[in-house]
Amino acid sequence: MSRIADIISVMVPADITEAVTRTAIGEIGSSNEDTFEGNLTVDANTNMMIAGPITVPNITVNGNLSITNEVDITTGDLNVSTNGSLSIVN
Repeated sequence: MSRIADIISVMVPADITEAVTRTAIGEIGSSNEDTFEGNLTVDANTNMMIAGPITVPNITVNGNLSITNEVDITTGDLNVSTNGSLSIVN
């Protein structure tokens, strides 16, 4: 067992060690739903990236949000604070 696997084994229960190890070495990536049932809020001092296209009722950005492809805001409320940033990359 590698040193990092030894460290992870000590830090987490054995039943999730494999999943954590796979994530740590890049075999599993993050994912998101294409339709959000609740509002999307990015807190201040937080960075978030969402893979689109997505549908979401409302978006509030107090930190940094990047969305790939496209976004459909169903209720129509998009709020970006003065310290927030929104980037949509197609």
